Amino acid sequence: MSATEAWSIGIDVGGTYVDVAAVDHAGRYLRRKIPRIDKDPALSVLASLDDALQSMEIAPQVVRQLAHGSTLVTNMLLERKAPPIAVVTNRGFADILLIGRQSRVDLYAPVATPQTPRMLFPDRLRFEISGRCDAGGEEIQPLDHAELLTVANAIADSGVAGVAICLLHATRNPVHELAVAQALASTRPDLAISLSHVVDVAPGEFERFLATALDAYVKRSTQDYLTAFGDGLRQRGLPEPVIMNSDAGLRPLAEVAAKPLSLALAGPAAAMSGFSLHGAQDANDAAACISVETGGTTTDIGLIEQGGIVCGRKIEIDGLTISLRATDILSVPIGGGSIVQINQAGALRLGPQSTGSIPGPAAYGRGGRLPTLTDALVVLKRLPTTLAGGLVLDAAAAGQVMAGIAAALGCDVEAAANAVVAAAAAAIAEGVKAHAYRHGIDPTGARLIAGGGGGAQHAAEVADLLGCDHVLVPADAGVISALGCLAAPEMAAAEVALDLPLNEACWSMLLAAVQTIADKAEGRTEIAWSLEAVYQGQSVALEFVFHPDRDDPASIAQRFDQVHARVRGHAFQREMRLLRLRGQWVTRPAILQAAIPAKSVTATDDVLQAGPATIFTETSSLWVPAGWQCRMTADGGFQMQRVSRTGTRPNLLKGAA
Repeated sequence: MSATEAWSIGIDVGGTYVDVAAVDHAGRYLRRKIPRIDKDPALSVLASLDDALQSMEIAPQVVRQLAHGSTLVTNMLLERKAPPIAVVTNRGFADILLIGRQSRVDLYAPVATPQTPRMLFPDRLRFEISGRCDAGGEEIQPLDHAELLTVANAIADSGVAGVAICLLHATRNPVHELAVAQALASTRPDLAISLSHVVDVAPGEFERFLATALDAYVKRSTQDYLTAFGDGLRQRGLPEPVIMNSDAGLRPLAEVAAKPLSLALAGPAAAMSGFSLHGAQDANDAAACISVETGGTTTDIGLIEQGGIVCGRKIEIDGLTISLRATDILSVPIGGGSIVQINQAGALRLGPQSTGSIPGPAAYGRGGRLPTLTDALVVLKRLPTTLAGGLVLDAAAAGQVMAGIAAALGCDVEAAANAVVAAAAAAIAEGVKAHAYRHGIDPTGARLIAGGGGGAQHAAEVADLLGCDHVLVPADAGVISALGCLAAPEMAAAEVALDLPLNEACWSMLLAAVQTIADKAEGRTEIAWSLEAVYQGQSVALEFVFHPDRDDPASIAQRFDQVHARVRGHAFQREMRLLRLRGQWVTRPAILQAAIPAKSVTATDDVLQAGPATIFTETSSLWVPAGWQCRMTADGGFQMQRVSRTGTRPNLLKGAA
């Protein structure tokens, strides 16, 4: 390859595979799926990148950009194996993190358990200090510097790697948080420090404190990974990476290292970026698109409306409700590694436990001894004998572990495998319905789009349960996240916390906040603006589009009423309050204009395959059930269409759940 070439690389790290996609200025497009071979995340991704570049014959000196997405932070929040962190807060507020909102997730539990695990920030590591600012940001009690030094020394002696500084009303005046950070850094310069006014600019003590504590919890490990990854790239002559964030935008490595919680849903966000290339093509298109991406541990369900990825302000990870702007994803604990069990009542259960990539399903031949969804698919011959990256599947091992499930259910092995696959489809379908209806979307009228290693295996059966008639499987669905890293824009944003009634008297204050953000945008004119607001007395805000150049209080009120009616089913005639202003600007990767496969999803007239049948591609496999047909699309993907309702519906067997 000539030295004048310029390539962009997208690399996404999952539990089982490292996916790599590459495009150049001439429109050439290459991709690889490489099994992970090392438990160390940085070494694993670097080794996989070496393998991919060598096989694709791309020299490091012709790589112009490298975009990276991973599930590192997600896994840390799920596994919770990192050392605990310290928390510094105002006197009398050390238990905010444990008190939470006292939500009764389990209505029948005799005791309401804390929303946050105490082990992440135990009692001995939560420190209180004097000093206070009021809700307007005015200092009403100065810091006690002698006391602060004592706390700083105690934290230094504790040996913790991270500290979260969470002070009241810091979003209105951060001077106390900055002073605390300076004192801590003077005693332990190596501390990873997170400041609440940096992590979340909005009011709401518990949400902001929790997000800050979790940011500190994942900071040291994430910074170590990013440093090792960046150093490895530099040693290979590759450029410093841009990193996929949870909002489906790319940001510089240093910015991400300063606020690593922004990576909490980076993996699913990368997939949503890839799906958006093939989802709703027109911003005026009223049809919503529902994405289903099945990996090794979870199935991630996302939404695309009017050409844009649906984002939200809160994410859920294993019981933790985190205040973070991210693609609005619902993760269902169903993946290829989901473990099959028979519970005490004799019912079949799938997940939420997973074997992970090592040892993985029994069919991987790596010593796995527990039956999984992948083993069921192997028994049914719905997977190829060799997966991407040369991973040879052991059908005998899969049959052996599934035999125990069959014996417990009182059926043959094939029937047991069918029950497992049907349970997966049912769980995913319920997740799709819950997520879609929460956003006022009827899934029967939406487009279903499938990706990931297993999404196309289950999508048609899920559509059957939803009442959908069409499923789109994009070209290279198996590397949709790596493709999404390539397609994502470099993104920057600024936010201002507000607490203003919506009226003419406060309009000048809103416009002043607009100017504050515009100054940070350094002359950019294409800024996407949004506001968050509530009716007076509400606590949970809704976000909606804002046009500073042509909006007025009346038009804002009307737009908020419309959004509130659509999402919550009604609107009130009462005063509104503005809580947050956001401005966002992006830089689109120009290299993609000619490189990404055509976006057309028009199917050919010729039927490629009628169900029941399996179609194998280089990076994924599709299952076409009975009553369905599959056609090739113009961009090399697949369009599955239901042609009759007489096909066999999934059978969960008696006693299966």
